[in-house]
Amino acid sequence: MPMTIPQKNGSPTPSSKEPPKQEPFSRVAPILKTSLLLGICGGFLLATVLTLTRIMPVTLGTWWTALAQAHGHLQLYGWAGLFVLGVALHFLPRLRGTPLVAARLIPSILVMMIASMILRAFCQPLLTATPSPLWRVGLIGSGILELGGFALILWSLILTATRGPRPTTRPAYWSVFPFLVGAFCALGLASIVNLVNMVQAANGGLVVSVGDMLNVTLGLFGFLVPVALAMSARSLPMYAGLDGFPRRILWPLAGAYFVGLVLMGAGTIESSWANISMGIGSVLLGAVVLVFIGIFLALMRRRGRIPQRVAQLSPEPGALTRSYQHQIKKEQADYGPFVGLVASAYLWALLGTVLLFIDGVSILVTGGELVSFDAVRHCFALGFIALLICGIAPRMVPSFSGGKMLSPRLVSATLWLGNIATLLRVGSLLLAPLFVTTQGFAIETFLFSLSGPCGLALALCLAINLWPALRSPARSV
Repeated sequence: MPMTIPQKNGSPTPSSKEPPKQEPFSRVAPILKTSLLLGICGGFLLATVLTLTRIMPVTLGTWWTALAQAHGHLQLYGWAGLFVLGVALHFLPRLRGTPLVAARLIPSILVMMIASMILRAFCQPLLTATPSPLWRVGLIGSGILELGGFALILWSLILTATRGPRPTTRPAYWSVFPFLVGAFCALGLASIVNLVNMVQAANGGLVVSVGDMLNVTLGLFGFLVPVALAMSARSLPMYAGLDGFPRRILWPLAGAYFVGLVLMGAGTIESSWANISMGIGSVLLGAVVLVFIGIFLALMRRRGRIPQRVAQLSPEPGALTRSYQHQIKKEQADYGPFVGLVASAYLWALLGTVLLFIDGVSILVTGGELVSFDAVRHCFALGFIALLICGIAPRMVPSFSGGKMLSPRLVSATLWLGNIATLLRVGSLLLAPLFVTTQGFAIETFLFSLSGPCGLALALCLAINLWPALRSPARSV
């Protein structure tokens, strides 16, 4: 029972040693719901339209390119971005040891982000078909609203980070601190770049390739990937029953990663040093991700076995091992193959890293990429980030809310659908250069057309499965 200190009127109050009360999960649950709906009705739906129109007798003009740019933005910043932010706004204050500051602003932030994404999805394609001032204003408005929404989120997180105990007294938080700082700085910069892109796109509906590439790089490699690595290092061992991630190497890895990101981002801007900067940045960034992948895959291989040092401390090592294995089997029955999803996510990240290495070396040697950057991007965005969300969310969200997901079978469905969608999308890009005949082009187009519906089915399964847990009464701790 916590100690209490009586007030003058005789009523007790908690002592100063009692931990501060955290915001309940119900505060951030609307963010996760919004991200899931944006994925179904926005990013993945646009992907389905983009893929199916490739095999239909329709003219693919500038509207198709505009739709592709809007799709990529909604996926990175609407579906995956908001989902990651929702989890971060709940998880990071607990990691920091202090409540989330300005949590009451979350409804206003959501309104701004929803309006921003809807305006982007409709106004950009429509502007290429009908150059109306209304679509121009809507496109610029989407950039302003997104900048305002992300600015409020970053302001809330910065204020939260400046409160509570000294950061160095929270080892779990302090070890991933540089990844978090770099990721949220990249998010802030990306929102500024997006506003500039929207002002430029208001003239014709299309974002210039340099601006679009920079925004994608900041959103994917600047924000989503480092947050995924940091959250995995802290939460994945706990939820998947793995050994702890070694903390000492996280700061050096973060330093190398963001140096690579800066070089990679600078390489997207046309200059005499662009190829060298892009090549070195790609190799350096890929090397850091490769270290993470190697460590996580090694931890997953040891899953189900009691560490030797723990077994030696137990009076009955055999009983401890049986109890541990029983717990793992129960988790598999309750949550489905979520560990398989996480493992496949890191395998796709491994392929993306290999392709990133190949492109980096190719750019340094020949001045051009050997593999389409779109293949690298989808390895990380669809293969790594989407599958990682599908793997961790069914295990993490119920523990946050105290509720239950709908069915572990839907976790199995996301495992198959996610891997098939990524295989079709990345495979169509990698196979395209190998075929020069009409038949080869038809194979590539057919694979591409199937990837969109599979991705939409993935988003539907995830949303349906998580919705009961998101609606459950949340605990306040």
